[in-house]
Amino acid sequence: MLVPWENIFIYGDVEKINAFFPASGFIPRFTLHGCTRLAVKLEFISGLFAKAVEATGAKDFRGVQTAVGEVIAWANLFKGITDGMVHNPIPWDGTDGYNLPNIFSGLSYRVFAPMAYGRIKELIERHVASGLIYLPGSALDFESPAVRPYLDRFVRGSNGYAAIDRVKLLKLLWDAIGSEFGGRHELYETNYAGNYENIRIETMLTAQATGQLDAMKAFAEECMSEYNLEGWTASDLVNPADVNVLKTVAAM
Repeated sequence: MLVPWENIFIYGDVEKINAFFPASGFIPRFTLHGCTRLAVKLEFISGLFAKAVEATGAKDFRGVQTAVGEVIAWANLFKGITDGMVHNPIPWDGTDGYNLPNIFSGLSYRVFAPMAYGRIKELIERHVASGLIYLPGSALDFESPAVRPYLDRFVRGSNGYAAIDRVKLLKLLWDAIGSEFGGRHELYETNYAGNYENIRIETMLTAQATGQLDAMKAFAEECMSEYNLEGWTASDLVNPADVNVLKTVAAM
């Protein structure tokens, strides 16, 4: 069975790709893939976090609600970045009518993803707190006739969570962010798209290469051209000379 070309992550002449890496479209396409994956991952973690503070009885505290809201906002941010990459594509140089995901949005994902993941992990550990470790060692404890009654009594959660449901939920959350498996994801997300400096430098270099940075500098220069030592020079701005106390005092 042949896989359609449009479903291939990257394809083309390998020698040409190696000779001129940007022309392959690799960075726009891999950032779309990475950002989509992260957005789904953060939606999943947001749901676990919201349910965890229900189970621990902390969901009605304002600080906890603030933390849940921030995690949801991070998830929505990366969903929005993927939308920007898809709905505002950039023409693919050297091709006939093909587009690439928006590179500027993609590079923004590279910079903000490491910042987001560490922050989200911090918020969960701070607000779920001991709930992440106040758990039995394994599912076998629930099968022990001697231990099960104590678990049902002392490990039950708030808001109607039975002990087995609370443990199932918090074990999953811990596995997502803190276990030997989940704990590796913070390091993974920090370095997935490149090292700390390079992802920022490449954002600047892309802005230079595409003219984006020149346009930003021109924007600033346009503003500075509209005033001098005498005040505003633009026709649509009014100098407050008639009420300028400092200038009146200086002239005396």
